[in-house]
Amino acid sequence: MGERIPRRARARALVVPGLMSASMWVVAGEAVVVTVGWPALLVTVAVLAVAGGTRVGERWVARVVLLGRSPRLHQRHTLATVARVLMDHGVTVEGLVLLVGPGAGVGVTAVGRRTVVVSRGLVEAVRSGRLGPVTAAAVVAHELGVVRAGLTRGDPGLVLWLLPWKLWLTFVLILWEAVATFLPRRLMVSCLVITACVGLWRGTTEHPGHYVSTVAMAVVLATWWAVSSWERARARVGDHYLTLVGLGHAYAAYLDASFVDHRTRDRAVRLQHPDLQDPFPADPAGSVAVPVRAVAR
Repeated sequence: MGERIPRRARARALVVPGLMSASMWVVAGEAVVVTVGWPALLVTVAVLAVAGGTRVGERWVARVVLLGRSPRLHQRHTLATVARVLMDHGVTVEGLVLLVGPGAGVGVTAVGRRTVVVSRGLVEAVRSGRLGPVTAAAVVAHELGVVRAGLTRGDPGLVLWLLPWKLWLTFVLILWEAVATFLPRRLMVSCLVITACVGLWRGTTEHPGHYVSTVAMAVVLATWWAVSSWERARARVGDHYLTLVGLGHAYAAYLDASFVDHRTRDRAVRLQHPDLQDPFPADPAGSVAVPVRAVAR
């Protein structure tokens, strides 16, 4: 049951992006057939199939889509300390390829089963001492734990299939951030909700065609909830793997130092105390009892 829940969350999160990407790929394929012909479409499909289903394609996706590059000498020297910690904790992947991608923050993205792209920000944080080798190893091991469960967002076939969705979403986020520079985000969300309510009211009183805005808002909210639930499922799987390999405390310290939201702080506590499921379990009489063991620690 524990393995099926994350997979169901992943399936829910891919419904809307998958359908939208499929429709956009159909439009693109039709355009290729009209302008160039069937042979070009067949060649394109063959190239995408190779890129999405082979080890060579896995590395191609990592290099082209994520802009991953082979680490330079000083980067290999820095990452060697991280690799040593991973091996000491038994976190090994046969044939693992480690690439360095852009990004000023600490980030790790797995592509397929044997390729991992770490950000330049992570390498620089380790080099400067802002991030210890054990903490960096915990960040990498968290992503590898998700890969072992088959829940990676960087599966080559999935990356290529959802490429239209990714491009569209990037465009929407750019517009959102541009508008958010002079309008409060809460006001923007409130406007979307009000638009959906107005569509519902006008669809009931005037014409069913006004339901379109309500349906669109419902789809957006459902997709947001599905993607969020998938992210939470991935986090649980990765956190559980860290407790198994003995890197949970290091990752908990990283979460505490990097995030301030309640959900992440709860994750940090669970990583430090794996046997602690509910911080305030209720006793049979209905009163609240704080675990003595948690307080003592």
